[in-house]
Amino acid sequence: FRVVYSALNASGAFISFGFWLIKFCVDGLVVDKTAHMAFYISTFLCSIHLIKLAKHWNGILQEWSYIEMSMRGYGNDVNLKKRYLWMTVTSFTLGTIEHALFIINGIYAADACASYVISPLRATMEVLFNNFFSFITFNVWLGILVKLINLLATFTWIFTDIFISLVSVALTAKFRQLVVRLKKNKVMHHQFWREIRQDYHKLYILCKKMDKHISFLVLISYMHNIFFLCIQLYNSLRERKGVVESTYFVFSFSFLVSRIIAVSMYGAWLHDEARKPMEYLYNVPTEYYCNEISR
Repeated sequence: FRVVYSALNASGAFISFGFWLIKFCVDGLVVDKTAHMAFYISTFLCSIHLIKLAKHWNGILQEWSYIEMSMRGYGNDVNLKKRYLWMTVTSFTLGTIEHALFIINGIYAADACASYVISPLRATMEVLFNNFFSFITFNVWLGILVKLINLLATFTWIFTDIFISLVSVALTAKFRQLVVRLKKNKVMHHQFWREIRQDYHKLYILCKKMDKHISFLVLISYMHNIFFLCIQLYNSLRERKGVVESTYFVFSFSFLVSRIIAVSMYGAWLHDEARKPMEYLYNVPTEYYCNEISR
């Protein structure tokens, strides 16, 4: 079921991208509307990559579980689970608010420019999804389907950033455990350094494996977020019409910037934490230096 759902999600995003492409070919390119096309093609690519990642996920989890077992003597970060929950709930809550403001802004835009010949619902849907309804006659069931595609694409975008952030936080926590043990241990015998080297090597291999599997996801996420940020900066030059549009723009822009910063900072913290053990190796007293350190 999950594979079918993911495939339908990717198909919906690709179809939406196709309709935007057709609209640009017919009406000409409009800069601020290219964000919609980029949104759907990036969601499509992320969905496809997540499906590919799912095929390798059991192997990744097995290796991760093996490392967890081998490092069980390091202790556990009791706040890590709460941090995961807080990050996930916060991101999806803010994403839901942003999407609700998008709909409300569309309703106000429809009210301002549509004559409601048939119904307010049709006017709103034609404003929000004019890539579809410029070529297809509106009906309620089609409107629900188009809205569902848009909703799934929105939360796929949010999930991608959350997933990258959570992986970074989890790997950072494992390296931090290693650093804490180095900091606390006063007796640095040969066996101690062997265990440290082996555990560090396992974490390094796990990081390389994760990088191999999610690097494309990170690339798409950054490209989309930065492109969307540029479009938002371009839109900031346009005068806002009313409180609703201004509120939506400010909130959407702030949410986007915060996500870019969060993904960047979590990745940077992982890099910094992975390098910290080297600081201890460079300052090992002569009497504790051994072949395991040089390796």
